[in-house]
Amino acid sequence: GGHTRLPSYAMGKTGKICSYCGTHVFPDKNAHNYGENPLPLYTIEFQCSELWPASFENKYDVVCLDLWEPYIKN
Repeated sequence: GGHTRLPSYAMGKTGKICSYCGTHVFPDKNAHNYGENPLPLYTIEFQCSELWPASFENKYDVVCLDLWEPYIKN
């Protein structure tokens, strides 16, 4: 519930970690005055066929998203 910076089209989808981007202010908590709470940020690569199975055009197309650790499920 509530606002998140994880796009709905990527929720529950499987991707692969491409890079670690260091720790950065977690805006979801900071916006509600819970402090900066720096957390790890990663670049995650998703196959378009994973995100939009019915409408992808090229099986090699990917989307890369920078996502904070709480958005990533193991």
